[in-house]
Amino acid sequence: MKYPKIQTIWKRESGRPCRIIHGDYSKPEFRAIKMWDVTEKIDGANTRIIFEVGAVKVLGRNDQTMMPPDLLTHIHENITREKLRSVFSPVPPLVVLFGEGYGAKIQKGGALYRQDQGFVLFDVWISNESGGGWWLEHESVCDIAAKLEIPVVPLIGTMETASALTLITANETGLSSCLADRARPWEGIVARSHPLMLFRNGDPIMWKLKVRDYK
Repeated sequence: MKYPKIQTIWKRESGRPCRIIHGDYSKPEFRAIKMWDVTEKIDGANTRIIFEVGAVKVLGRNDQTMMPPDLLTHIHENITREKLRSVFSPVPPLVVLFGEGYGAKIQKGGALYRQDQGFVLFDVWISNESGGGWWLEHESVCDIAAKLEIPVVPLIGTMETASALTLITANETGLSSCLADRARPWEGIVARSHPLMLFRNGDPIMWKLKVRDYK
C-alpha cells in the first residue's frame, strides 16, 4: 500500500515551466471544503513502516526504493515490534505508518533539520477483519506518535483555504521549519480536510502547496 499522491491545490500549465494557475482548483472537492488541518510539509524521503502479523518492514514510496542505511537503523531501533504491539492492541491484520525520513544527507538542506537521520509521522492506516480499513484522524495520529515517542508533522492550525494560502503567499522572508534544529525555511504546507473526508476512491482529501510555487 503506497501513500496517495498529493495534488497541488491549483492546476498547472501544460507546458514548461508548469507554473501553477492560481485560482483554478485541480480538484472540485478543494473548492467545496471550507476548513483544513494544515501541517508543515517536510522535505525528505517518503517512508512506510508496515506492521503485519507481528512483523515490521520498512519501505520507501515504492517497494524497490533504496532506503538510507542510517534511516533504517534509526527506525528499527526506535519503532520496535514490542512498541507497536503495545500501541496497537489487539494487533490489527495490517498497520501502515506513513511518514518522512529526514535529516542529514536526505534531500538538499536536510542537515538543517537534524545532524543525523530520523522519521516523522504524518498518517496512519489500519486494516479491519473484513479486508477494508480506515485512515486515522490527525488527533489519533498524534496520540500514536506520542505513545511511540516519535515526532509528528507540526500542525500549524485548522483554518479556511484563504488563511492557508496566505501562509505561502505572504512567506517572503521564509518562515523557519518547526521541526528543524537550526533555521531552515519551510518547504511548504499540506492541508487535510477537517473533519477527515475521502475522495471517491477512498484516499484522504488533501492538497499541498510549496513556497517555490509562488517564486
